[in-house]
Amino acid sequence: MSEPTLRLFAGDPYRCERALAEREAALREADSQLERQVHFGDEVQAGALELDLTSMSLFALGRHVVIRRTEKLRQPKTFVPLLGSSFAEGTYLTLIAGDLRATSPIAKAVKARDAFVSLSAPRGNAVRSAAREVLARHGVALDGPATQEFLHRCGNDLMTIDHEAGKLSALPSDGPIDRATIERTVFPSAERTVYPFYDRLGEGNLNAALAELKGLREDPGRMVGGILRHITRLTMVRLLLDRRVPRSEMSPSLGVQDWLLKRLIGQAKRRPLREFTRILHCGIELDRAIKSGRIRPADALTTLVLTACTTMTPRATR
Repeated sequence: MSEPTLRLFAGDPYRCERALAEREAALREADSQLERQVHFGDEVQAGALELDLTSMSLFALGRHVVIRRTEKLRQPKTFVPLLGSSFAEGTYLTLIAGDLRATSPIAKAVKARDAFVSLSAPRGNAVRSAAREVLARHGVALDGPATQEFLHRCGNDLMTIDHEAGKLSALPSDGPIDRATIERTVFPSAERTVYPFYDRLGEGNLNAALAELKGLREDPGRMVGGILRHITRLTMVRLLLDRRVPRSEMSPSLGVQDWLLKRLIGQAKRRPLREFTRILHCGIELDRAIKSGRIRPADALTTLVLTACTTMTPRATR
């Protein structure tokens, strides 16, 4: 087997994933029944990892252990002895890391075994060259203006380029894809954050909230949870306003900074407490329905948005 037992790929997420795929393919070429185990740095324990690396698999002759987010390992020094130990026959370890400092004990231990592979993100013209390779792998051809627009929308990020190229490969095309098609199908990676959407929702502005929602690519289930947290804050602010609590006491009570409190107060003043509690009750029921499988997250999100914006009773206070 030409593949070393230990490898650490650190740097650009896309390049690390490609390197992992190539290593996996090489290992499986020698052992098609190779068992694969995947762990995450913030979850794996040194004792469990030692057992995986030093014991034979019960289900296969070989084992490939992959640890993602290696930079998140807790107490990394406890893992260092494992990296220098002898693995069980047919056992391989691959570490994947993003921003792993050179001073990391993990990085030092792997470098000592000559198993560290740095895969930094391309810069400048190298991005365009790497993008061409990604597009070619997906069988996608773009004309000049389309290529420029594509890279701009992908933010020169290889992982995003790969994802969007996969989408473009599904489009029927008799020739190179043009810029108009890119504008219709590729979402800008420098997308808007979810917070303006929450603010428009807090204001009860349905049209503006829907416009913000259209440009987001967040998971609907997570957005329902985010709306609940935002409405809970507004409910608390509304309650404090009704009790005439001084603004100077609100910020420490809510645990928010003054600039955020000002924004929340502006939204909370738009309607009475009973409306916020009504929205909150609706959101909690929808969240329960999502978790019990009684409603799709996207449908729950739509219902909550409409509930939060369609029955407002404006009320001026203080």
